[in-house]
Amino acid sequence: MRSKVRHGANAGEATRPVFEIETAADLERARHRIRSLRDSTRDEDEEHELQALLEAVRRWDAQRPAAMDGKRRKTP
Repeated sequence: MRSKVRHGANAGEATRPVFEIETAADLERARHRIRSLRDSTRDEDEEHELQALLEAVRRWDAQRPAAMDGKRRKTP
């Protein structure tokens, strides 16, 4: 995945990743990982990953109009 990952700079976010999705293929990979994480028992790191992926997908969707690809947006 070409996504960029960095760790939060705010207090309490030292272990929380921040994902930046760059391509539509990355978006699909992120959605797949979200489904996998939702379907499993998560530890704290995986919960942080899930929340970071959900936020990355929200940012991606907010930056791209639904009509851009002529399709309805999928929910993560």
